[in-house]
Amino acid sequence: MKRAVEIAAAAVVAVFLILALAGDHPTESPIREYIVAHGVDDTGAVNLVTSIYLGYRAFDTLGETIVLLIAVSGVMFLVKRSKPPTDRDVDQ
Repeated sequence: MKRAVEIAAAAVVAVFLILALAGDHPTESPIREYIVAHGVDDTGAVNLVTSIYLGYRAFDTLGETIVLLIAVSGVMFLVKRSKPPTDRDVDQ
């Protein structure tokens, strides 16, 4: 039963990804045109990708970093608490 649920979940994810990638993705937009034309001048970065990542998306990146830090800290806390006590812990 558990295996069937795993296969069904994988199939749903695969169908979702296929449909998402097959959709119509516009290549032209006003935001894209602005960033291509002014990105290097607005941010001072030489590389356009770097200017987008650090200039326009800096706060988004900072937020993602904070969320990742909190998630890793939570996992470390839970893993540390779930370890059974050893003889060394009992002696102290």
